[in-house]
Amino acid sequence: MFQKMISVAYKELRLWLQSPANWVVVFLVPFAFIGIFGAVFKEGTPVVTIYAVNEDQGEHGAEILSLLEKSQNLDLEILATKEEADKLVEKGSRMAAVVITEDFSESISTDEGASLLVIIDPGRADQAGVVTGLVQEALIKSIVYAEIERAISGLFKGKNVDGLDEDIFKTFINAGMKAVIAKSVNEAIDDPLIKVEAKPYSAEATQVTISIFNQLVPGLALVFAFFMVSHLADAVVAERSIGTLRRLMSTPLSKAALLLGKALPYFILAVFQMIFVLLVCNQIFDLPLGDDPLALMVIILVTSLSVAGMGILVAGLARNETQSGAIATFIVLGMGAISGAMIPRLKLEGLAIVTPHYWALEGIHNVISRGMGMEGVLTPAAVLLGMTVLFFAIGAWRFKYE
Repeated sequence: MFQKMISVAYKELRLWLQSPANWVVVFLVPFAFIGIFGAVFKEGTPVVTIYAVNEDQGEHGAEILSLLEKSQNLDLEILATKEEADKLVEKGSRMAAVVITEDFSESISTDEGASLLVIIDPGRADQAGVVTGLVQEALIKSIVYAEIERAISGLFKGKNVDGLDEDIFKTFINAGMKAVIAKSVNEAIDDPLIKVEAKPYSAEATQVTISIFNQLVPGLALVFAFFMVSHLADAVVAERSIGTLRRLMSTPLSKAALLLGKALPYFILAVFQMIFVLLVCNQIFDLPLGDDPLALMVIILVTSLSVAGMGILVAGLARNETQSGAIATFIVLGMGAISGAMIPRLKLEGLAIVTPHYWALEGIHNVISRGMGMEGVLTPAAVLLGMTVLFFAIGAWRFKYE
């Protein structure tokens, strides 16, 4: 029976390898996604392209525009008028536009102060905070200087001091105090006395470089490994539809052995896919792989087992290829999103723990990001093994030859 099971596995593997599309999806597409996500979220902060309009004729408007152009996280497209910016943002050409109003320089030293207009695309209103935050960050020095100037201008407002020429006093303040305060502000912003430094929390992980790729690569490797769920389920359901599996009922091969034979090649492919992605990203993006290769291999193996088990579950639940595709898509994309494997910041706390993606990701991060060894993968591996047994048992119970 073992020999027949291996024969089934060999046939499945040979058929899968004969399709170039399978190779592209599993071994090449992950790097396209990693490259795109890495470029967008490089150094943790996205580069946002927005429109900018300067309607102010004074020196402050030009100064503000110059500061915005120097921002590392803002890419400006200069337009002539607010109306033009309004129309383009409304069409969705860009998510936002910053408008320096025509009375900006005149208003900057008044009690009310000056304000910039930020036009937001209604379809992306949830990202308004990103734009306004980046604009405020770019203008922090200018905002502080304006506050200093306004405070100095109003220092003696409404008061008369005998023998004091207000113009001379302002000149003195501007030449002395303002210069000293401005210098201190510059130093405080550029080289703050209190620094916020991001470091791994554990002594074992102090050598790990904190990078966006540490988050993206393991998650996307998992997402594409779980594409094997769809491949396995489709293969089984397709054979059932054309009647191939019916012939196996006359052989001594048991249902469990048949399903194990079907699942084995996809388990092997998932293992190779994850190892391949991690090794390539280690060379290209300097992705750390931790100090315990055995622990990393353990979590990769049990993750691949859960992939194969889930494929059998889908094959057992689906009655036709349409259902198989729908269920597998939910597993690949839905669970990938819920668990944070696709985009870490979108993880749904609480619900994520019911997905194998979550436990696999925890185990991988324990090794490559947190500097842990075998102790970091024991719990995730145990949970994944339990899920694998449950998936396979339900799938085999529900499986029909016809």
